[in-house]
Amino acid sequence: MTVLEKAVQSLAEAIEALESRLDARLETANGSDEAVAAARRQAMAARKQTDNAAQGVAAAISDIKAILAEDDRKREDAS
Repeated sequence: MTVLEKAVQSLAEAIEALESRLDARLETANGSDEAVAAARRQAMAARKQTDNAAQGVAAAISDIKAILAEDDRKREDAS
């Protein structure tokens, strides 16, 4: 796993931990139902954005690896 992949994974795990902590605090909070629902929606949106970003980074890394492998093959064939 590359450094970038590890960083994205760490970010996703941090968002998940934050979401879990938020859920725990909202359960004990005395806030209104509307505020709790809004906070949960924001946490879910952040989670989706993180997941989308992770998938995008993974796809980019895969593309870069494929390009590098093709370049290596071309160099080997040329020599």
